[in-house]
Amino acid sequence: MWVLCAASAPRPFPCVFSSSEFVLYNFKGASSSDGASPRGTLIFGGDYAGRAFTLYGTTYNGGNPSTCLKKGCGTVFELCGPSNDGGCGGVNLWKEKVLHKFLGGRDGANPFGGVITDKANDLFGTTVYGGHSGTCNIGSVNNYCGTVFKLKGQSPWTFPETIQHRFSGGTSDGANPYAALCCNTINGISYLYGTTYSGGSSNLGTVFKVKNSSPYHETVLRNFTGGPTDGANPYADVIFDSSGNLYSTTSAGGAHSKGTVFQLLHPTLTTETVLYNFCPGGSPCSDGATPTAGLTFDSSGDLYGTTYGGGIAGCTGTCGTVFDLTPPGSWTTETVLWSFSGGTDGSNPYAGVIFDPPVSPTNLYGVTRYGGSSSDGVVYSQP
Repeated sequence: MWVLCAASAPRPFPCVFSSSEFVLYNFKGASSSDGASPRGTLIFGGDYAGRAFTLYGTTYNGGNPSTCLKKGCGTVFELCGPSNDGGCGGVNLWKEKVLHKFLGGRDGANPFGGVITDKANDLFGTTVYGGHSGTCNIGSVNNYCGTVFKLKGQSPWTFPETIQHRFSGGTSDGANPYAALCCNTINGISYLYGTTYSGGSSNLGTVFKVKNSSPYHETVLRNFTGGPTDGANPYADVIFDSSGNLYSTTSAGGAHSKGTVFQLLHPTLTTETVLYNFCPGGSPCSDGATPTAGLTFDSSGDLYGTTYGGGIAGCTGTCGTVFDLTPPGSWTTETVLWSFSGGTDGSNPYAGVIFDPPVSPTNLYGVTRYGGSSSDGVVYSQP
């Protein structure tokens, strides 16, 4: 693991130092019915039977080795912390349990985003494929257009699945949700919100909500149209501000075809404002390009995020940025906090950033897909 360390001045040039990494669990892959290829963010949860120190997540493949071309259609898993630390694992041992193995077909397939939870220990997520609805091909094979699912946490500690929505694609529904849902809360979740990469009126993606009670009615809130006035193809999850407005990013579209930051206005969440269009100066897009992750707020209302591409010209193919978008008014004031070089500092952040308020309330933390000492990505902190 590599971390960018900072001096005391605001937004200083960081230094690089090595730190310690601890492997908590090694996935065994589809041949052993375990998960494989985790892509989503983990959460802590499990307010049940000593599971306070438990991680929950998804794997894109693995599970049932007879499904999804023998790669497995993915899993939802829990990882219990060591018993001597108050968890439900062994002594000095993290213990994994597969909670659900996706089967494809009418079930979901290939969860890319992580899961969220509620006070009742239920888990909610999306799968990119599966659901037995719509036409979403991988090559010549229709793998269907994805799902919203719920795993009901109950005693004994089992998680029966309910498919809350099967995406049909076409002009009337989204298809292929890559992002996690919003919003985790300690209270009940009335609606689940998310994005789809494709589908909708222009087949350029949607923002949707699904009612979290039977019959789980879905509403498409926004159909992206691309072109110079709208974004296209969101990979990212959504967030809300204190007034109920929704925010996220699109990986394409906008005035310069390099993605956008957008807002859907409360109360209907159907009126869109494009807050920022990436790459106004043209190649190499020093302000960033192609954001694939969602956003996070700081205490003053600034929006922070990452772009997969763009940044400094010296990085072959452009290596991405960490950025800050400042209110109020037009939200067009963007500051690049860091341009990745592709060296020891990493490159191409697919995921977003988070704060750690109890420890370092002004530091951002994230990961990159590539770069670092082994060219396989880094964990970083940005002041």
